Amino acid sequence: MKITYPHMGSLNMILKTMFEGINVEVVEPPPVTNKTLSIGVKYSPEFVCLPYKINLGNFIEALENGADTIIMLGGIGPCRFGYYGQAQKETLIDLGYKFNMIILDPPHGRLVDFLKELSSYFPDVYWKDALKAFIFAVQKMIIADKFEKKLLILRAHENEIGITTKIFEDYMEKIKNAKNKKELDSIYKEGLEKLKQNATIKREIQLKVALVGEIYLMLEPFSNLDILRSLNELGIEVTKTDFLSDYLINSAFKLPQRMEFKKYAHGYLERDIGGHGLNTVANTVKYAEKNYDGIIQIFPFTCTPEIVAQGIIAKVSSDKNIPVMSLSYDEKTGEAGYQTRLEAFKDLLERRRLKNIKKY
Repeated sequence: MKITYPHMGSLNMILKTMFEGINVEVVEPPPVTNKTLSIGVKYSPEFVCLPYKINLGNFIEALENGADTIIMLGGIGPCRFGYYGQAQKETLIDLGYKFNMIILDPPHGRLVDFLKELSSYFPDVYWKDALKAFIFAVQKMIIADKFEKKLLILRAHENEIGITTKIFEDYMEKIKNAKNKKELDSIYKEGLEKLKQNATIKREIQLKVALVGEIYLMLEPFSNLDILRSLNELGIEVTKTDFLSDYLINSAFKLPQRMEFKKYAHGYLERDIGGHGLNTVANTVKYAEKNYDGIIQIFPFTCTPEIVAQGIIAKVSSDKNIPVMSLSYDEKTGEAGYQTRLEAFKDLLERRRLKNIKKY
């Protein structure tokens, strides 16, 4: 078996660690590029969303590199994501590829059942080896997310544009290749210290923005034109409201985060509308109440849950007196136009801060 999967932020690192830990050969999909997107667009329905197209491009590139098994999440619900795997499988078969496709439903609080289903595809793997590989993969995921959270604050203060991104990428590669928990902790500590040493600029007005929206766009930098880096390099500290560890751990263990979302969204949205629409509304309220300077929502063009949320957070913006900007992405999105919008948003937030300072 030569297994592959779609890219989604640090997911590649996590799955590679887990499968190689049980001696399954991994064919990593090449990093997402314009070529990946072009392939995906060519063979996808026109109005399907951007993550579908990028995922399909990932699969085709990996199959061309020798993969023979694809693993993908499925599921049910109002979001189209649940159908991606099956639709992509049919497209790949029509294109003449020979492969097996494993489509798993997300755990939704039933982690043991999820692992049992997953293990049924690998009957020769001893369960203790599988558990050990799974735990180490989760440890890497948590460290990687913790490191990125620090980056999103410190990069806004970097002494030289690009230097903290370079440090972050170097240390993420080290995290990817780490062999045990002790090594992981050491890499994190050393990497964080290097970030701090190269991020010492202080500003009189320090802006803070929360990024909300659809999970794939939040996690995969290529899909959002690396908006986090753009905001940081404008001197803005960013709080990303969803990380891979949040998504997977909450899905696996059904932690009370969902209750927190419902609490914050109360009065604006009283039910789950699919995708991450509820999260978007709740996080907009939450960070408005934390006195952030602004909120940016990102989502794929035609994403129904986020379009519904977009209308609701406009009301939150008015009620809580906080600027909100919504950005949708597809394969035709141009980087220059989006950069101009980010710079204009920053100017707006700075003017508001100055106005508030003059009041006192």
